[in-house]
Amino acid sequence: MRKLQHITLAILLVTLLSVSCTSKNERIISEINILLDSLKTNLAPDTRIELWKLSVSEENSIIELSGEIANEDAFLIISKAIDEQFSGVINTLILLPGEGVGQIVNGLINNSVAYMRSEPRHMADIVSQSLLGTPVRILKKKEDWYLVQTPNLYLGWIDDGAIESIDPEKLKQLKDAKKVIYNKQYGFSYSDPNDMSVPISDLVIGCILNVRLVQDGFYQVEYPDGRLAWVKRAEVIDLDEVLDRIPEQGALIETALKFKGVPYLWGGTSSKAIDCSGFSSMVYFMNGLQLMRDASQQVYCGKPITSEYEYDELEVGDLLFFGRRANETQSEKVTHVAIYIGDSEFIHASKRVRINSMDPARENFIPAYPKRFIRAMRIIGIEDEGYHPIRENKFYKEII
Repeated sequence: MRKLQHITLAILLVTLLSVSCTSKNERIISEINILLDSLKTNLAPDTRIELWKLSVSEENSIIELSGEIANEDAFLIISKAIDEQFSGVINTLILLPGEGVGQIVNGLINNSVAYMRSEPRHMADIVSQSLLGTPVRILKKKEDWYLVQTPNLYLGWIDDGAIESIDPEKLKQLKDAKKVIYNKQYGFSYSDPNDMSVPISDLVIGCILNVRLVQDGFYQVEYPDGRLAWVKRAEVIDLDEVLDRIPEQGALIETALKFKGVPYLWGGTSSKAIDCSGFSSMVYFMNGLQLMRDASQQVYCGKPITSEYEYDELEVGDLLFFGRRANETQSEKVTHVAIYIGDSEFIHASKRVRINSMDPARENFIPAYPKRFIRAMRIIGIEDEGYHPIRENKFYKEII
């Protein structure tokens, strides 16, 4: 009986110690999560453009912080906070891309249009697209997929057939090369300086190529993977011409109309298929400015003009935002953007890239839009931290 009592007492003590230890560790894990949530609010409020994959776990009474992050400043801040406040916690947080952390650009898009997906699989949602010649930051590889960040900072997975990694030496050679950008809605590059020859690939407006030779009204161009092809000189313009552009009303309309009729695709940013914010960002890109990717990001850029669905105060190039207005129970939610082109009309990607009017008397008026209107923002002539000339973009500065 006495022996049984001793065993029972021992089990009780072990149980109490275990509960005490678990309770202490649970408190520590809770405190770490509170700290990480606070840091995330300041360091990575938008996970579309900031990688923030962190988790805190416990195994055999050992607490571990693990995950991946791509912002070096955030990595150092988190590591220091864990080291100073939770000295017993194991920190295995990884800073991507690992080797070459300081190298901003280590890849180039190699297809006319690369689809960026939410996960590394073809069945995953399309989150965006990136065009031929676009400089990107490869963060990691998983099987046949690359996790990349594009010049507008957007994150997504691209299959390895659509991207080419690039080392610093090749990047330097690329920087010295003459570059052109495709300026038609859709076309091709060819195997010979003859548009009856076999196509090398299709091309869309915004594709960037390196020039090798000039011959008979054609440029010989080189793809990131070394393929050579010929493009009509009449269908491209010097990249420098686009980089030096300051957005003007007439040029914006001209660019926007090149997309007219292109079908709508959620996540699209190309003249193959495009969504509303992909359209507005591409129009401004071809006129020298790099906007943020989504309408809910673009709405905070520029100067507010009006929150009323009227066009008296609007100017060509103003961005019109639609969605759900804030009220006592709901926050504002921006779901759509259009570009004002004058005379009460705006152009936008909705079903396809089309023109509609703000005037109820016009045939192309959409009755549902006045109720959804949130505000108009002006980009032309306004300096703002939300967008920059392409020449100032840290990604493009690596190749121009």
